[in-house]
Amino acid sequence: MVSGGQWSLWPLSISTQKLYCLVIEKNLRKAAKRMYDLTGKHVCYVADCGGIALETSKVLMTKNIAKLAILQSVENPPAIAQLQSIKHSTQIFFWTFDVTMAREEMKKYFDEVMVQMDYIDVLINGATLCDERNIDATINTNLTGMMNTVATVLPYMDRKMGGSGGLIVNVTSVIGLDPSPVFCAYSASKFGVIGFTRSLADPLYYTQNGVAVMAVCCGPTKVFVDRELTAFLEYGQSFADRLRRAPCQSTAVCGQNIVNAIERSENGQIWIADKGGLESVCLHWYWHMADQFVNYMQSTDDEDQEFFLGQR
Repeated sequence: MVSGGQWSLWPLSISTQKLYCLVIEKNLRKAAKRMYDLTGKHVCYVADCGGIALETSKVLMTKNIAKLAILQSVENPPAIAQLQSIKHSTQIFFWTFDVTMAREEMKKYFDEVMVQMDYIDVLINGATLCDERNIDATINTNLTGMMNTVATVLPYMDRKMGGSGGLIVNVTSVIGLDPSPVFCAYSASKFGVIGFTRSLADPLYYTQNGVAVMAVCCGPTKVFVDRELTAFLEYGQSFADRLRRAPCQSTAVCGQNIVNAIERSENGQIWIADKGGLESVCLHWYWHMADQFVNYMQSTDDEDQEFFLGQR
């Protein structure tokens, strides 16, 4: 169940981090009992309707959602028909959408989306590209496009702007948690997704807009490793070639666990969906603010004046 079960994400002491992890584990146990109910929800999925996105959408269709909007770069009528056959009463809408477009153009698309959807309960960002020869396209698809999508959709969901709150799910990769010496640009973009997710999940925002933010980091999955992959540097190409034959989870299993993570959602939670299972990540802070800086950031305007007078 979506909740605000975390403190502000300002850097914490090591002892506080351990306590924080215990609190998260406790919240997750509670969430497992409550479960975020997808029944009747309006879901918007930004990703090509194939692979992980298609399998995730199949599971969503079994959860009695009311509406599903799919924004994809390439039309896929057979996939849409397959989804509709699962649940005829769920309304499905789809648009051809370029996640790398300017935010002004995105706004026009989502104005049209909102006419059909009325509102969005869950936004899933799943567009992804691994092309180490085209760094700009990789970063723009995986990170910049995702951030622009979130920035465009948030006003429709923000409680203070007439929305009903909701949940944003960023589907990313385990090499956004740990580095990859082979897919350096892809890994960097996925690290950015984690940083953006954690920043936007801070209670500074959630307590006001009512929009929870979480991420699911997928491990090696068939649809990814089946592609022809190029390493960032030629020294890693033999590994990239070997990866295509490596045993890894199916897209169906990964899609099921993405939905499982949504149903167990906690604001700011990062999940790993790999090896057929789902694991929560205990977040870590490396930088700790000076006490003077903390006191200043937590002070009021009147206290600020006293603080600076006291420095003279």
